[in-house]
Amino acid sequence: MAAHFWPAMWEQRRICIARALYEHKVRRVLEVGCGDGNILSFLVAPASDDEHPIRHLYGIDISADALGEARNQLEPTDQDRRDLRVDELRVELFHGSAMASAAPIAIDAVICSEVIEHVQESEVPALTHAVLGVYRPRLAVFTTPNAEFNVNFPGLCYGTPEARFRDADHKFEWTRAEFTQWAQNAAEYYGYQVELRGIGMTMRNTAEGFVPCGGCSQMALFVRQAEGPKEPPPGYVMEPCPGLVPFADIEYPVYAQPPPPEEQLLELVLDFARLVADAQSAFDFSDLWSVLEVRHHFKRRRALETWLLGNPLHFKPASQQDRQPAQRYTLVGA
Repeated sequence: MAAHFWPAMWEQRRICIARALYEHKVRRVLEVGCGDGNILSFLVAPASDDEHPIRHLYGIDISADALGEARNQLEPTDQDRRDLRVDELRVELFHGSAMASAAPIAIDAVICSEVIEHVQESEVPALTHAVLGVYRPRLAVFTTPNAEFNVNFPGLCYGTPEARFRDADHKFEWTRAEFTQWAQNAAEYYGYQVELRGIGMTMRNTAEGFVPCGGCSQMALFVRQAEGPKEPPPGYVMEPCPGLVPFADIEYPVYAQPPPPEEQLLELVLDFARLVADAQSAFDFSDLWSVLEVRHHFKRRRALETWLLGNPLHFKPASQQDRQPAQRYTLVGA
């Protein structure tokens, strides 16, 4: 078997991006250069942190064809219409350049993944300013290839006169030092703290000549610290760009029924608890929470935990430490 990443690089990258968004509890997320919507589709799936769900996703791209693919990929499916979401989710797509001088979209976070290397290096300040100076999100996530890792792809002839980029459309590929310098300069100027991470640190089935040199892709997490300057750096003039044109507006079906009477709710939970309980009438909280009908009525894990503890005649925590929610419960009188 040939050398490969596991999980695949695209999956590792999306997981790292999603974890950063969930860690910072953002609700409104914009992807610059969303292409055919692969990352947005990944973020449509509900997060494990149900207390801070993403409610609004935006995508911008200069390619109408790519946005058409994104719209098709993001349209609610039959399963979405059958298994209704607990929380509202809206996705809006825009055709145009993120560097447009029009009023920006109000967001909490911006994703710019594997995009910066597709613009001319002379245009990098404009893209940087658009994200950190105009949109000014609480969190900005940039990823780009690590040029040094190309040494592990023999076909790219890294370090030789025949060296090639990973993609024919790449205008440049930065080393770790170059990426670090850009990130630190941008963070200092725009009032952000930046953390650098590697994605795809190792490969499977590599030959003995594998060279450890950071991640295949490199990620910068910008966290806003201060208001900072909103004007471009001295000597830089932003070129006017056409404004953004709405391309698609998608709303996912959501469960919106009022909660049932308490007696009916109790019977519903008891029925499902008996279904997931073992021979000793004990069940894992996570198994009960995995039932969609239960999530519809309680919406938040904390609400279900509070409700179970408030019904001691029917549910008893199997164990509870340091005021942490119980992970197992026993059906009383079963």
